[in-house]
Parts: sequence; C-alpha cells; structure tokens
Amino acid sequence: MDFFRVTNWDQYQHYKDRDPTWIKLYARLLDDYEFATLPDNSKWHLIGIFLLASKQGNRIPGDPRWVRKKIAARTRVDLDALRCAGFIAEDAGTPLADCAQGASPEKETEQTREETDSSLSAGADVSVDCFEEFWKAYPTDPLMSKKKARAEWARLSPADRASAIRTVPAFRELCAARVNYRPVHAWRFLAERRFDGFAAAPPIDAAKIAEAKDRADRLLKRGKYAERYE
Repeated sequence: MDFFRVTNWDQYQHYKDRDPTWIKLYARLLDDYEFATLPDNSKWHLIGIFLLASKQGNRIPGDPRWVRKKIAARTRVDLDALRCAGFIAEDAGTPLADCAQGASPEKETEQTREETDSSLSAGADVSVDCFEEFWKAYPTDPLMSKKKARAEWARLSPADRASAIRTVPAFRELCAARVNYRPVHAWRFLAERRFDGFAAAPPIDAAKIAEAKDRADRLLKRGKYAERYE
C-alpha cells in the first residue's frame, strides 16, 4: 500500500509525546490562497487529515476509502486535489498513485468523476504536454494557480482538452475587446467548462436539411406531394 504525508508537518505539531495527541492550527490558514480555492468538503477533510497524521506519525496509507472512514467523512476524500494544492505529498520511498483514487463514492456524479480520473492516469505524460500548450496560450496573470489548473486539466477527457485548447484564441479575443475585463482563472475556465461557450457551431449539413424538408412536405401534403391528394 502507498503512503502520503502532510507537508510542513512540524508547524502543526505541539507536544509530540502527549497522549491524546493534538495539533496546532493557525488562523493564517484562512489567508492561504490554495486553501481558499479548495472545495468546502476538501477543506474540512484536510483538517481531519491533520488530526489523522498526528495519530499515524505523519505516514498515512494512500487509500481514500480508509482515510474517509478514519476521519468520519460523509463524502469522497479527494487526495489528488489536496496533493495538487501542496498540502500533502508522497511519503519518501513509497510513491502515491498518480491522478487516480480508488474511492467508492455514494453519488453518481462522484462516481463519474472518479472514472474519468482513472481513465486519464494512464496517459499522464500526454496530459502534461497538452497542458503546457494550453497554459502558454491562455491569458494568465501572476495570481492564477498553475497547480490548480493542472489538476482540473487532468480530469478532462482528451476531447475536452482539445476543445479547451482550440477555444482559447476566441477567449483571448473576448478579453482584448473588453479593456476592463479580467480573465477568469484558468482552473475555473476548465472546471466550469467555460470553453464550451466558445466552441464553434457544427457545420450545416445541406443534405440533412433537404431530407428533413422533404419529410415535412410529405407529412403536410405540400410541395410535390400536394398533387397526389388533389
């Protein structure tokens, strides 16, 4: 079984030999950008993981189902999101599984997301290359989190990644046309599927239009079909 650890663990420790163990939790965590951009569930899962690390010697099995049970969470624990945000890391010598967690979510939407993560893990090297192409084309600014955008990128299907890259030029044109418009964060552009709004409409199929018109004429007894019913 793989393991992970909480990063910068020393700052959360108080008395190492105290039983029961307890940790220090600083209010400055609320000012941390990466913490603020986590989903609400993940924020409190992270606090539970801090407590779990104090009991496990900061060496925690990388099994989301086990972690979920130990911290009494009611929703899926997304270890990959916490790792991408920099709060947890692979334990030395035991690599954490990359971009796919084997949880058993209770909701269909969570199951769909998990299956997508698993299907993408095999092509992680391609994902990295494509992401760099997207990141260079996107109108980024210093406040945008590349790490968070990469995490959202890994959850997209290959077709969606291609669509995101293809629609960036249209999005850049929109930004240029609106002088006071601040581009939406790249991770939100991906997570909220903003790229769908910039996708070009599919080409019109003249043959299908003619076929539909002919069908309508036949049903309504008009055009060339009207003579048969005079």
